[in-house]
Amino acid sequence: MLETGVVISSFALLGTNYSINRFFPYFKTEDRKHNGFFFWAFAMPAVGYFFVFIGLLVFKHELLGFFKSDNAMLNRLYPMLLALVLFSLFQTVLETSNANHGRIAVSNFLREVVLRIIILAGGYLYYLGWIGYETSVWVIVGSYSVVVIFNFFYLRTLTLIHLKPDFDFLRKNKELVADIYKYTAMLFLGGLTGLIVGKIDFLMISAQKNLADTAIYSIGFYLALLIEIPKRTILQIANPIISGHMKNNNMPEVQKMYKQIPINQLIAASILFYLIWLNIDNLFQIMPRGDFYKTGKLVVFLIAMGRLIDMIGSAAGPVMANSKFYGYSMFNFVVSIVVAVTSNLLLIPIFGINGAAFGTILTFFFSQGVAIYFIYRKTGLHPFAKNQLYIFLILGIFLLPTLWGKWFLNPFLDGAVRTLLMGGSFVYVLYRLKLSVEFSAMVDKIVAKGKTFIR
Repeated sequence: MLETGVVISSFALLGTNYSINRFFPYFKTEDRKHNGFFFWAFAMPAVGYFFVFIGLLVFKHELLGFFKSDNAMLNRLYPMLLALVLFSLFQTVLETSNANHGRIAVSNFLREVVLRIIILAGGYLYYLGWIGYETSVWVIVGSYSVVVIFNFFYLRTLTLIHLKPDFDFLRKNKELVADIYKYTAMLFLGGLTGLIVGKIDFLMISAQKNLADTAIYSIGFYLALLIEIPKRTILQIANPIISGHMKNNNMPEVQKMYKQIPINQLIAASILFYLIWLNIDNLFQIMPRGDFYKTGKLVVFLIAMGRLIDMIGSAAGPVMANSKFYGYSMFNFVVSIVVAVTSNLLLIPIFGINGAAFGTILTFFFSQGVAIYFIYRKTGLHPFAKNQLYIFLILGIFLLPTLWGKWFLNPFLDGAVRTLLMGGSFVYVLYRLKLSVEFSAMVDKIVAKGKTFIR
């Protein structure tokens, strides 16, 4: 339901999240009314949600029919899905607006910490038998509403949320309006395709297998997805900056960020993945019904590899979306969805959930390859650097000792020792090779603070 809600909310967004990033600098004013920008930022998704809401009611039977084996259960969750789409929609709008004001810490804390704590609380209460299943799902939906409310009030501390449209500004800037329509339509289709590609594995496993397989896959998927937390943070910061450089045609700075972003993301993601993989057996051992979910162990590895590959061209999206040739994104979107659907159709019946995970690797490989190729043809820019190869080689070498399994039977002792020795060694090697100026500076800063604290 969560994955379906995210995909459906992308319809209602109507590309607004992309338009906020690209066009807010054109509306921004010193009086903080921003020429009525926030009226359109909220009105367009509201209109989109109205049509999506009607569509979900009209085509309810057809949508539920897609999930044949679990139709009855999902029918009971349908009202929650309608609410979830609404909250997920405005969460995206508000987070994007906050990022355009150079503030991401609060939004990230709400999404990565507050949201997860409430969801965990609901799940734990259900696990204890204190609340029913449907109530626990309402708790999850309610957690998204909490994030939306706090994001809204935080945005009010950053700027005036002026909801009166300035039609005079639009009449004076007809070329800008035309560009907004064209850009929003194109990126709406692209963003929709991207979300479908990112969630198609969940939907197809649910349709071709059952919700038990989906549950196993989701545990592995979300464990692997933890390595993307730094990426989301970095791109939230980088997107408006890249937009400004592209607007001013400052290509040297764009090239610098185009290479710099993947290196920093790869280092952060590799460390997180290595720590997860070191402790993967311990995690399943202490997890309730761990033997059941352990069948998704390979999913964690494959999804993580796919995400690491994706990070090489992670800045390609912002570069292309903020360039004059953003229309070429459409070809990339077509390739992505064709590869995603085809690979899942072919691989899930043969390899089950592992086939879906491998399809993710193929999708990222082809989609990022196409994006990188187009940007290189148009600008001569590319994201490749030898340090990226070094990071993969070091990770591969450090993964070899994990083939010998656990060192101690106790999961907590094993996790502590392996994390300290192997994880610490991995971070030390990455630091000593000076693969990233930013990473080295961060480690130096942490070490200096540690020495000061000890003294």
